[in-house]
Amino acid sequence: MKRQNNRYTVLPKKITGFTLIELLVASALSIIVLIAAGSGFVTTQKLSQVAKGRLQVQNDLRNATNMIVRDARMAGSFGCFNLAKTATNDQTKLKDHGDANELGALEYNNQNQGVKYLDGTALLGSKFTVSTSSPKVLLFTYGIGSSSGYSSSGANSFSVQIEKGGELAELDEQTKAPIIISTCSSLERFPSSTKKLNGSELTVKDLSPNLSSDHDTQVNPKLQSEISVFRQVVNVYAIGTPTGGEEGLYLFQLNLTTGKLGEPQLLLAGVTSWELEFGYVQSPGCKSMQNDTKIKFVNNIESNKTALSPALLRMKLKGSGGSGEVKSGKAANNSESDVQTYYINATIRGGNSCAERNFQEDAN
Repeated sequence: MKRQNNRYTVLPKKITGFTLIELLVASALSIIVLIAAGSGFVTTQKLSQVAKGRLQVQNDLRNATNMIVRDARMAGSFGCFNLAKTATNDQTKLKDHGDANELGALEYNNQNQGVKYLDGTALLGSKFTVSTSSPKVLLFTYGIGSSSGYSSSGANSFSVQIEKGGELAELDEQTKAPIIISTCSSLERFPSSTKKLNGSELTVKDLSPNLSSDHDTQVNPKLQSEISVFRQVVNVYAIGTPTGGEEGLYLFQLNLTTGKLGEPQLLLAGVTSWELEFGYVQSPGCKSMQNDTKIKFVNNIESNKTALSPALLRMKLKGSGGSGEVKSGKAANNSESDVQTYYINATIRGGNSCAERNFQEDAN
């Protein structure tokens, strides 16, 4: 039998790679993906910076608003005595033993209320440049501290029990810090005195002039439970630029050691001006529990001995951003992080004597 042989020829397989066109297409796709990823990262970072900038502005605005609203509510209050009473009640007795032109004077610049609108250049000095578009500053003054057991130990000295670590404890050894003594119908302010804290007892000596009979328990012992002692607060808000600083809204506070305004504290950067309006009640008296009262807004505070206290404060802050928005400081160089023009409305307690009073539109 014949043998059949099947022969197969195995040909080597040709190895092939990417063509040039395929390489170009793949490279182009890679570049597109990288560009898209990089663009997305840059956009995300930018949005994050803008969000942080806006959050910073909102936080600063919120903090500034809380401080201004608190000061406005407290303005003129020294316990149950309010400076607003001096304009409407002849029975109140107000004695300020300091210079009428000194910082903290209760009738400074002939403005007898707890909120004052003053020339900033004369008040703040040369180290702070007040904004030319908003040259006036807003001043609030009131009393803080809790005391009991008042007792005068002579014509020019007294002692009082205070809370440990409280506001009155900060008066220890502060001879230039003003101190207020008041009842519901009388008030005395002493700009300087010798103060010594021993435990929870604060002793105040070297008062000049002597205590009035309204606050001398040796003359009238029955007054002891009616008299309160306060540390005077003086807070000044201004728009401007300190030496070496940036423009914005600043707060100045009374320095207890020097008796003068302390260093400026930046509340909100980028504020270039403000518009202030003061609302006065046009229909005084409380005829009903829901007494709708018209308010007249003016751009200045009334200045005379019988001027009433404003009841409302309107503040409009303008900034250096686009269209006058408030910027978040030097770090924000673009308009995306700007905040729209901001309004602050505050109630001034002394100007509203009714417990429940609704305010209507502006009076004509």
